[in-house]
Amino acid sequence: MKEAASIQPETILPFLAQRIGTVASAEMAKRKGGYVSHYGAWHGNAGDVMIAFAEHALFDNRFGKQSWLVENHQRKVTHEDVERINASARAVVVGGGGLIIPDHYRYVENTDSDWQWNISLSDLAAIRRPLLGFALGYNRMAGQADFKPFFRDHIAAVVDQSVFFGLRNGGSIARLSDYLPPHLHSRLSLQPCPTNLMSMIRPESWAATRDPQERSVTFVLFMGFQRLGLVEKSENIRRIGDLAKRLHRDGWTIHVATHTAEELAAVPMFRKAGVPFTLKMLDMMSPEGIAQYYRSKSLVIGMRGHGVMLPYGLGVPVMGIINHVKVRYFLEEVKLGDYAVDLEDPHMTDKMIERVGRFDADRPAFYRVMDREKERLWDITQRNLDTLEPYFRQG
Repeated sequence: MKEAASIQPETILPFLAQRIGTVASAEMAKRKGGYVSHYGAWHGNAGDVMIAFAEHALFDNRFGKQSWLVENHQRKVTHEDVERINASARAVVVGGGGLIIPDHYRYVENTDSDWQWNISLSDLAAIRRPLLGFALGYNRMAGQADFKPFFRDHIAAVVDQSVFFGLRNGGSIARLSDYLPPHLHSRLSLQPCPTNLMSMIRPESWAATRDPQERSVTFVLFMGFQRLGLVEKSENIRRIGDLAKRLHRDGWTIHVATHTAEELAAVPMFRKAGVPFTLKMLDMMSPEGIAQYYRSKSLVIGMRGHGVMLPYGLGVPVMGIINHVKVRYFLEEVKLGDYAVDLEDPHMTDKMIERVGRFDADRPAFYRVMDREKERLWDITQRNLDTLEPYFRQG
């Protein structure tokens, strides 16, 4: 089997440089003031890291270079944090890192919000800087416990206080609306994830190569969340390995990309299927390295939200094997819902083979749907940014 070395020596130095640079930039932003306080992820899950990377590029491209302070989105926001924000920040952005998910698994119980942005209602009300939710997704999984009752009051207070609250697809808007009083439903806006737009933000360096002769398929697996007790069955991963074997037999080169270390548990299933594949651990790469990795691929079959959203945003064709509903939400949003097949479907393998064949037989038709929908998402985003200009325009 052809597999990358676990430490990926070719990626470790850029990865470490990005980590160190982010910490240094945060300290400099705190000292200088005038920063945008962004509650999102800057390390760990590769997809979450790319949200902040793309979002900062989007805002910098539109409004001029911002000073970004990436806050730890999993740490409780304290009264001291709010005082610092009021004294030094220009705005507060909440988005990225699976934030709208029941928060039942902290060492210290979250009794304030029951979602990942853990701030008390009194400290929330004390924020005097513009607050916005940007490109959030509804992340509660099938089989996962519901939010606790006080989540309703908290999310309603956040939406009510925000100058803008954008969710990344219609499915997320519908699900979150169920927790809000009717008068706040209209405050939820559609705001695509910035990763969906990367080829529009920097076309010269981020747009997919789309080599018509390239026949490579990259699998982005999702094993569930061990901490939630929701772990994908090994026999289902074995079926995906069998799908990869059939595609390899049809002349496709097989890649496996992991966004977190948890997906490495799937690698033995691919070995058992007897399919040659190349493994790349994207959580051990810099954001720029991740973008360059994906843009050269000809097709991605994803089970993670950003396993489809990110390559799509670069212009790489995507399909979904569904064991997390947010993948379906996204594919339906961009008119690719027919390319989403449930993992539990007994005919999943045959259906995916048919869809890959359909794509390969007429790639330009697939590209046209992608490019048309991305233009729509770009136009929506530009209109949303128009409303945010007073808070971010430099000078």
